[in-house]
Amino acid sequence: MVDILQGGVRDQVDSDSSGAINNFAVTNITEAFSMNCDAEAGALAVADTLATLIRVLIRKGIINGTVA
Repeated sequence: MVDILQGGVRDQVDSDSSGAINNFAVTNITEAFSMNCDAEAGALAVADTLATLIRVLIRKGIINGTVA
Protein backbone atom coordinates (compact mmCIF):
# COMPACT_ATOMS: atom_id res chain seq x y z
CA MET A 1 0.00 0.00 0.00
CA VAL A 2 1.23 3.50 -0.80
CA ASP A 3 1.71 6.09 1.94
CA ILE A 4 -0.65 9.05 1.79
CA LEU A 5 1.11 12.03 3.30
CA GLN A 6 -0.26 15.33 4.50
CA GLY A 7 1.71 18.49 5.25
CA GLY A 8 3.27 18.92 8.66
CA VAL A 9 3.11 21.46 11.45
CA ARG A 10 5.58 23.87 9.84
CA ASP A 11 3.47 24.15 6.70
CA GLN A 12 2.31 27.63 5.81
CA VAL A 13 -1.03 27.56 4.05
CA ASP A 14 -1.05 29.42 0.75
CA SER A 15 -4.29 30.24 -0.98
CA ASP A 16 -5.29 31.79 -4.26
CA SER A 17 -7.38 34.94 -4.69
CA SER A 18 -10.63 33.02 -4.09
CA GLY A 19 -9.35 31.50 -0.83
CA ALA A 20 -8.76 27.98 -2.16
CA ILE A 21 -5.81 26.27 -0.45
CA ASN A 22 -2.93 25.33 -2.74
CA ASN A 23 -1.73 21.73 -2.31
CA PHE A 24 0.70 19.56 -4.20
CA ALA A 25 -0.81 16.24 -5.31
CA VAL A 26 1.57 13.54 -6.56
CA THR A 27 0.46 10.11 -7.78
CA ASN A 28 2.20 7.06 -9.26
CA ILE A 29 5.51 7.97 -7.64
CA THR A 30 8.66 5.94 -8.20
CA GLU A 31 11.27 6.93 -5.63
CA ALA A 32 14.37 8.49 -7.23
CA PHE A 33 17.03 10.36 -5.28
CA SER A 34 19.46 10.75 -8.17
CA MET A 35 19.39 12.02 -11.73
CA ASN A 36 22.23 12.24 -14.25
CA CYS A 37 22.11 15.80 -15.57
CA ASP A 38 24.97 15.22 -18.04
CA ALA A 39 22.93 12.71 -20.00
CA GLU A 40 19.41 12.82 -21.38
CA ALA A 41 17.42 12.27 -18.20
CA GLY A 42 14.03 12.10 -19.89
CA ALA A 43 10.73 13.37 -18.56
CA LEU A 44 10.05 10.29 -16.42
CA ALA A 45 13.37 10.55 -14.59
CA VAL A 46 12.83 14.25 -13.93
CA ALA A 47 9.25 13.62 -12.77
CA ASP A 48 10.29 10.80 -10.41
CA THR A 49 13.06 12.92 -8.87
CA LEU A 50 10.75 15.92 -8.46
CA ALA A 51 8.01 13.75 -6.94
CA THR A 52 10.52 12.30 -4.47
CA LEU A 53 11.61 15.82 -3.48
CA ILE A 54 7.99 16.91 -3.00
CA ARG A 55 7.35 13.85 -0.79
CA VAL A 56 10.41 14.67 1.36
CA LEU A 57 9.28 18.30 1.75
CA ILE A 58 5.76 17.19 2.76
CA ARG A 59 7.16 14.76 5.34
CA LYS A 60 9.29 17.55 6.82
CA GLY A 61 6.23 19.81 7.01
CA ILE A 62 7.72 22.42 4.70
CA ILE A 63 4.93 22.23 2.11
CA ASN A 64 1.38 20.91 2.12
CA GLY A 65 0.15 18.19 -0.19
CA THR A 66 -0.53 14.53 -0.70
CA VAL A 67 1.46 11.69 -2.21
CA ALA A 68 -0.31 8.49 -3.19
